[in-house]
Amino acid sequence: MLMVPPEILKVAREFLGLSQEQVEKHAGISRATIHRVERGVRDLPQYALLVQHFYEQSGIEFVAPAGGRGWGVFNHNTAGKKRELNRFDQSAKTVSKPNTASVKKEPRNRGKRQKPPTAKTRRDA
Repeated sequence: MLMVPPEILKVAREFLGLSQEQVEKHAGISRATIHRVERGVRDLPQYALLVQHFYEQSGIEFVAPAGGRGWGVFNHNTAGKKRELNRFDQSAKTVSKPNTASVKKEPRNRGKRQKPPTAKTRRDA
């Protein structure tokens, strides 16, 4: 079994619609460990494999790279369900430019050093 990259494990969790807390509850792995596995901490290969196995038992299939392509993730929980993804309404208007009056402009002295304000002294007469 190939070890799945950390970012693919995170995608698998999100495909299942689970939070790190929910994975902790169902897989028995602490949320902190799940977070570290998803960040790619290298000293946790046994936990990465446990997380991977939990996702596979939950319906995720990891597709290893082949033919010059990267990793793939297939969610068997959604197999056979018709979903419309990334459909755009062709009759929708194009996005207009923002009103320039409400856009905050950058200060002209950006990146330049400013002199600190001098302390004003009070003159007693």
